[in-house]
Amino acid sequence: MKLTDLARSISTLSDVTLTFAFLLFFPTVLFAQTAPWIGDTLKGAPCTGKGSSYGPYDYTNPKNRGQQLYLVESAHFDNRVKQLVEEIGDATIISDLDYTIRAFPNHHQALYAVTRYWFLPDSNKRVPNNRLVTPPECYFQRAIKFKPDDGTVKMLYGLFFHRLNMYEKALEIYSEAEKLQPESTQLAYNIGLVYFDMKKYSKALSYAEKAYANGYPLPGLKNKLKKKGLWK
Repeated sequence: MKLTDLARSISTLSDVTLTFAFLLFFPTVLFAQTAPWIGDTLKGAPCTGKGSSYGPYDYTNPKNRGQQLYLVESAHFDNRVKQLVEEIGDATIISDLDYTIRAFPNHHQALYAVTRYWFLPDSNKRVPNNRLVTPPECYFQRAIKFKPDDGTVKMLYGLFFHRLNMYEKALEIYSEAEKLQPESTQLAYNIGLVYFDMKKYSKALSYAEKAYANGYPLPGLKNKLKKKGLWK
């Protein structure tokens, strides 16, 4: 049986059955592609989470943007999940996000959604932060280990620290992303915002000029600098 034929025949099976089938027929393939949990939470505990029963696949690889991505997103990353709309009777948002990221560790939109979910008030979600098995920083560390040259993952990780007001850590991660994406206007804008919040206005201005010179559309950083009399 060809690998493609086997994949089609088991694509609708449960997580447990799917894992067993791959272990039975292709054990070396499965273990060669694992994306283990690494690193620690911000509280110093080891990162933990479920294993990947499907995948893991590289989100940036065009070869994975067909059936593999469709199977995951159609079931676990629809508009309800993207918009963090959570209602009684639905699966919890975090369970769908968790499945999506376990299958695609560097799924950019899902990683960003996990960050947004973390910063929602607990009253607006069914699973509060203190009950999450895997916090955002663990998803990001796993994603970076899985795909270390994915600059977008590092940019999103920097954004996570920025929202925590951990400015030095945010800059550290952003600088790693900048080495991979030196021409990114979004990254230049984000770095400018961090420097502004750190009251390092000359550096904020420098990155703002870079972002806007290359067509960045959002005026937020520019308006902040205008209020300080720094934007001409």
